[in-house]
Amino acid sequence: MNAVDYQNINPTVIVIFGGSGDLNKRKLIPALYNLYIDRYLPENFHIIGLGRTEYSDDDFRSFLKEGVDDFSRRKSDETTWKEFSEHVAYHVSNVKDIESYKEIVGLIEEKEQEWGTKEVNRLFYLSVAPTLFEPIAINLGKVGACQDVNRTRIIIEKPFGHDLKTAHSLNRILTKIFAEQQIFRIDHYLGKETVQNILTFRFTNALFEPIWNRNYIDHVQITVSETVGVGTRGGYYEGSGALRDMIQNHVLQLVSMIAMEPPISLEADEIRNKKVDVLKAMRRISPEDVEEHAVRGQYGPGWIKGEEVPGYRDAEGVAEDSNTETYAAAKFYIDNWRWQDVPIYVRTGKRMADKTTVIAIQLKSAPHRAFVSNGKINQDPNRIIINIQPEMGMKIRFQAKRPGVSQIVNPVEMIFDYEQAYDAPTPEAYETLLLDAVAGNAALFMRADQVEAAWEVVMPILEKWESMPLTDYPSYDAGSWGPPKANELLNQDGRHWFNPPARNVLDTVIEDKHNESKVGVINLHTYNDIDDLSYCAAELFASKSQEAVEKFGRFTVCLSGGSSSKAMYELLAKEPLASKIPWKNVHVFWGDERAVPIDHPDSNAGMAMSAFLKKVPIPENQIYPIEGGLRADVAALQYEEVLQRFFQGRSPRFDLVLLGLGSDGHTASLFPEVTISQKEMTWVKEVFVPKLDSYRITLTPQLINKANCVAFIAYGKGKADALQHVLEGPYEPEQYPAQLIQPTHGEVHWFVDNEAGGTLAKK
Repeated sequence: MNAVDYQNINPTVIVIFGGSGDLNKRKLIPALYNLYIDRYLPENFHIIGLGRTEYSDDDFRSFLKEGVDDFSRRKSDETTWKEFSEHVAYHVSNVKDIESYKEIVGLIEEKEQEWGTKEVNRLFYLSVAPTLFEPIAINLGKVGACQDVNRTRIIIEKPFGHDLKTAHSLNRILTKIFAEQQIFRIDHYLGKETVQNILTFRFTNALFEPIWNRNYIDHVQITVSETVGVGTRGGYYEGSGALRDMIQNHVLQLVSMIAMEPPISLEADEIRNKKVDVLKAMRRISPEDVEEHAVRGQYGPGWIKGEEVPGYRDAEGVAEDSNTETYAAAKFYIDNWRWQDVPIYVRTGKRMADKTTVIAIQLKSAPHRAFVSNGKINQDPNRIIINIQPEMGMKIRFQAKRPGVSQIVNPVEMIFDYEQAYDAPTPEAYETLLLDAVAGNAALFMRADQVEAAWEVVMPILEKWESMPLTDYPSYDAGSWGPPKANELLNQDGRHWFNPPARNVLDTVIEDKHNESKVGVINLHTYNDIDDLSYCAAELFASKSQEAVEKFGRFTVCLSGGSSSKAMYELLAKEPLASKIPWKNVHVFWGDERAVPIDHPDSNAGMAMSAFLKKVPIPENQIYPIEGGLRADVAALQYEEVLQRFFQGRSPRFDLVLLGLGSDGHTASLFPEVTISQKEMTWVKEVFVPKLDSYRITLTPQLINKANCVAFIAYGKGKADALQHVLEGPYEPEQYPAQLIQPTHGEVHWFVDNEAGGTLAKK
């Protein structure tokens, strides 16, 4: 981060303990290969892989080439790889045998003689189990491999200790052998471009620094979530857990960068001093307050990207009654002038709804809300969002006036995206960190006092949890955002978690699962009477609910109003269909609503509630009616926000949308002569229907058409003409708005009786 000369680096020998291991294959060699392509490595460099596996140099190079082809941002080019691999060698070594270390020193000295200089950087990378850190360091000291303070470095992967005591012990041993400036404790999160950009964002823009304090910031949220489980690493994870594995290092480093004071310079120790100041200022949680300030959880079985996955206790190497947390959340405070009483909420977990690392800076509300309308507008305060991975960029969320005559505001975003802004490829974190290690720049590496200060922050939580085993594990489903109790951590303060957008992951899964669907084909079902029609439509509801829950873990359905669906709704609450529907996984929405309260006789939601929703075991918080009692434009805006929160920012795609058909060709509240632009960007719209002299709230055709399945119900002679025009007439959506419903990904079903479909039947 400081002004290091990366173009004039001394000749370098990199010795990798654990050279035949997974980290070297997946991360280290791909990073070094890319640095070589970009001409950052010195002309004279040599990489020695150490391990117990018997490899020839050629076999070792072939092993590493597989890693480059599988994991590097650039695949191997035959000529370039041949040139690079000539700098790579393998040496069989026993880390407990002092003779092996003498051989390593001999190999380095051979290169010094070959290059004709003693001014050679020596990097010892410990890509090994933490139990081997101490013996390797001691043996390197015994053979005099680390005496040159300016050119010899040891690089250590996390974890740095198992707790404060062991971290202090390891640091004490290392600093007896190496000077602190030689010890590079690597945290790969600090090498990510967006993490490095936090300081640039904060300290080079006059727009942000003046508001970066307790006067303007309400709270901070940091989410580091993973969709993967522990895989075959259950044995290791049993001795770690989410608090040790993520919060003590990655998460607290992010906290430090968000909260640190402006540095005087970008020298390594100046940056690290400021980070240590943050960690020292973090309020220590007393044992009696741990339950109020921290939450843990363990994942059970669930669904990830449409696939069923087992729970943590079913993983290899995990005890059947394991008390290890796979989820941890905490509320921290920093007791200094800038951050006093500003809560910092952090959470991390495995098998969560999405893989993401995101920082949200929530600002306070404006002191006076002049634009509040009807007392119901949710004017979200401004928010700054820093996306670390997988997206890389920043968003600023603010309020803007919605087009129209009403003074209605809604949140909008300005977005900076790395991939769109820059043509150059973004280097991987290990590329940045390895280059800094070669160049001797320690700014992105942790110092001993940083490591120990971070342990001091989490030790009260760790000790309390270890002394009180839980009995309610597993406490969250795989594919969720964690245990419900984690919501209480914020709810008790009048706040809630900002669940990041899911990057259309579910959309992609749904598209893949529906490749076999007959998109664009109309499935026409004709019945003699309304009873048969309603029962078959209800059967479709039941089958689609089972199918969606099996594939995606939930069923999202959008209901219609009017009398056409009422008979079907009543059947859903009765056997044999009621028990076939997985109600606990059903989420109910509405396609349109009249501008009346839910207890009004004309309310679509009220009709559905009385017909079946109050009679089935669906969780009440999974029913999302449109607030028809509000002014229509306000209700539309609020319902769009409901959809945004539920679908986490991605475009909603319902599993099933139920619609009726009016004798005038309308569906939902899409009426003739009521224009909704084909390019309408909103999901929910208020409309005025002149012939009814009233306002309605409706989902837009663009949203309905994203559904996986749309089912129309139409019966009676009065619907015959409209049905024929919609299905067989010319495309005239201004007169027959139901023609606007043409799903882009899903299937269409029409349930009609003989009277409504009589004309169609003749054809």
